[in-house]
Amino acid sequence: MTTRPASPHTLRERTLAHPERWFAAGTFFILLVAALKLASAFFLPVIASALLALLLAPAVRWQSKRGIPAGIAAGLVIIGLVVVVAAAMFSLARPAAAWLAGAPETIAQAQDKIRRIAAPLYNLQRNVAKVQEATATPAVDGGKKPTKVEMAPAGMLSKVPGTTLGFFGAVSTVLFLTFFLLAGGERFGEKLGDIMPERYRRQMIDGLRDMQAQMSRYLSTSAMIRAGLGLATWGVLTLVGLPNPALFGVVAAVLNFIPYLGSLAMLLIIGVASLVTFDTTQQALVAMGAFFVLSVVEGNVVTPLLLGHRLPLNAVAIFVGLLFWGWIWGITGAVLAVPLTVLVKVIADRVKPLEPLGVILDS
Repeated sequence: MTTRPASPHTLRERTLAHPERWFAAGTFFILLVAALKLASAFFLPVIASALLALLLAPAVRWQSKRGIPAGIAAGLVIIGLVVVVAAAMFSLARPAAAWLAGAPETIAQAQDKIRRIAAPLYNLQRNVAKVQEATATPAVDGGKKPTKVEMAPAGMLSKVPGTTLGFFGAVSTVLFLTFFLLAGGERFGEKLGDIMPERYRRQMIDGLRDMQAQMSRYLSTSAMIRAGLGLATWGVLTLVGLPNPALFGVVAAVLNFIPYLGSLAMLLIIGVASLVTFDTTQQALVAMGAFFVLSVVEGNVVTPLLLGHRLPLNAVAIFVGLLFWGWIWGITGAVLAVPLTVLVKVIADRVKPLEPLGVILDS
């Protein structure tokens, strides 16, 4: 059951009647942002685990309805997830390693083709540079320029062991915490209800179940949309003739979780790969145009059709959420930006003091 936010007039009257609440809310918000940024090593795995548990909750409920204990069902779901991800990584490891190893040469070849395409602009740039050099003021001290000494930065390989250990440690933490959340089922929400006053207990339990159901539907549908975009990208790039289309399909599905910037980054990646692979510029434009059409159809037809108006967010809220969560947690925050903003919207619609925030985020 979805609750409709109060009318703007009612919210305005409440705001003007209690301005001190806004001061307290602003202070709390500043402290919360500082805590999220400073303690990201703690909050990020917890929030990622909570979102993953909401995504996998329908599979656990499906098994529980058939008599399988929640702990065993959660274990089977986590094991299945690990097997699927490991199999996908194993099958894509070789083409990904080959692509990364040849990335410098690929970029250099793409730059050469871009220079040939934009030769008139490069010639104009060189002529402007020659004019600036001819009209430049002569250097002092006999024309000698001070010598610059630069320290070569440490190579990327020197960071790989620590990065790998940190990555697997974070993944292990998220998986274990997700297992405990799934195995606990609804008991955690019932325990929260037990500590509430009697008159609010049922309301809180029903609200938590409603929020969990809505977030689970949103995350499941969103994951299916991204997977569908990845499969469509795979098929289209196979028809176009671009090598390793499966790898590009997986990358497209992952990057699509980042609104706006993800599709743009994927378009640039396909453009660079196409310029190196194909002999003519027209073929590269066909590959880029095909993915552009897919992303437009996904964003303007498929996503509104499947998600509908269940969890509406306006475009400004999505973009500001991307900036906010990306600023706090970097790339991981950018990937989680839309689910987290949706979660804030769902909570704001059910907590009276946060209703103004729900109105701002609503479409």
